[in-house]
Amino acid sequence: MHVTQAILTRRSHKVFDGTPLPDTDLQHLLELAIWAPNHKFTEPWRFTVVPKRAFGQLWQAVQDAADTDKARSKLGKLQEILAGAGAAIAVRQVRSPDNAERDLEDYAACAIASQHIQLGAWERGWASYWTTSPGFVGGKLAAFWQTAADERLVGVIFLGKAALEMPAVRRHAAASVAVWL
Repeated sequence: MHVTQAILTRRSHKVFDGTPLPDTDLQHLLELAIWAPNHKFTEPWRFTVVPKRAFGQLWQAVQDAADTDKARSKLGKLQEILAGAGAAIAVRQVRSPDNAERDLEDYAACAIASQHIQLGAWERGWASYWTTSPGFVGGKLAAFWQTAADERLVGVIFLGKAALEMPAVRRHAAASVAVWL
């Protein structure tokens, strides 16, 4: 698959068929992620990989963290995502609290690393869903994701075989959002 095709055809999927990702594919996706550009080669990313076989631990952590009525009301939706997904990768950023510019650049690098994971997964036939939902990334889940005190959780990417085809959503033409000088 060429990069243009991957960019144009990759979609976010929340409904997966339950097929676990092989550890070799997960390792490959991490290798792609670390090739994201990062200013001054800070390599600010850290990853927590949760294969399907460890989803019981993730589900327990999600339930334990749901300590409000609003959070508990969303557990069914979160459980559906977990039931079908084949793995998850949390992307964490090492923070630079004394350097706002560096911190922003490093956050962007982690977002690009997340996109590398998604495009690499798509190339191998795996769908993905990147979420920043409090149900999966809330502060009470920091211990589960092994987020250190000097880190922030950028998001969690769920991976698996797509159970449904996701149609393309119409986007504005590039010309309508660009200024040419």
